[in-house]
Amino acid sequence: MKRIIFAVIFAAIVAAYSYSKDTPPYGENLFLLGFPGLISNAASTVGGGLYDAGPYSININPALTAPLQRVSADLGATFMTEEADAGFAFLAGALFPSRWGVWTGVLQGVFLEPPLSPPGNTFSARFGWARDIAEDLYVGASIFGGATSKYGDGFAAGLDLGFVYRIGNLGFLKDTRMSAALTNIGKTFANNYFDNFPGSFTVKGGFAAVLFENDKFAAGFSADVAVPTFQNILMNFGLELGIVKIITVSFGWDMNVRELADHIGPHTPFIGIAVKWTVSTGGSDILMKQGWEKTDLNVSTFYQRLDDKINLFSAGLSAEFGSIDKAPPVIKLGDSES
Repeated sequence: MKRIIFAVIFAAIVAAYSYSKDTPPYGENLFLLGFPGLISNAASTVGGGLYDAGPYSININPALTAPLQRVSADLGATFMTEEADAGFAFLAGALFPSRWGVWTGVLQGVFLEPPLSPPGNTFSARFGWARDIAEDLYVGASIFGGATSKYGDGFAAGLDLGFVYRIGNLGFLKDTRMSAALTNIGKTFANNYFDNFPGSFTVKGGFAAVLFENDKFAAGFSADVAVPTFQNILMNFGLELGIVKIITVSFGWDMNVRELADHIGPHTPFIGIAVKWTVSTGGSDILMKQGWEKTDLNVSTFYQRLDDKINLFSAGLSAEFGSIDKAPPVIKLGDSES
């Protein structure tokens, strides 16, 4: 009986959202704009080839933040240009681990007009929770809401669900992972020209693994597929190279089947570069009390040519406060000497 009820609900949702599919150019990437990591890790629902995650990650899969143990913050911007025309997007996020799970909040704004892409001005916010319910299994959920203007007033509201499962080593592949997510469950943006962007009720799945890893170099790959509103197919492929655990170079390519059918694109491969280093944040009592004497900073950038004229640039800064204590506690047996 429960299976029948679930099937009926599922069919009703599909029927409700599949009646139309009219997305502006690059509209499926709307929630990926604003921070370079959203695209430079190949929009991977499994964290990319070398598993990188931060507050921004809940825009892809809310489960990705589950293993993070430090308070973190993201701030980024993206520019889309075509000759004399330009659009802008920003993203700001923060992440707070707790004994009940990892809590994350993200604010995003996207401002694009023709001839780039006409979603107008959109503002959105997400609030998510993630947790490791087993050593190798992460789950997460987030809610989102937003508003659009310029080409008609409208709103967006919905829910995202996801999980990540770390399989382990498979032959020569290390840290193999698989994931699935159900995002944009609800109402996404619409305006006077387009509706349902990004696609409502988007089913995603991904796989990633580390190809090799040592003290100086590491390399991994990821592959993802998404089906927005059951009327389109998005594919993302990524390759990441880590150098002395300081520099990460990312390459990848994405494909939007519906845009190709409408003679938009294809997109050219992208490249991203991120550099991480540790800084001292001073010795104030407040910072020392929080264990934030040191902070890891990560500066990242990204470039992709979307078609013959349109270019996408992005830059961002991430901060992870404090350091992870990897030293096990020392336990001594017996009474101490008086």
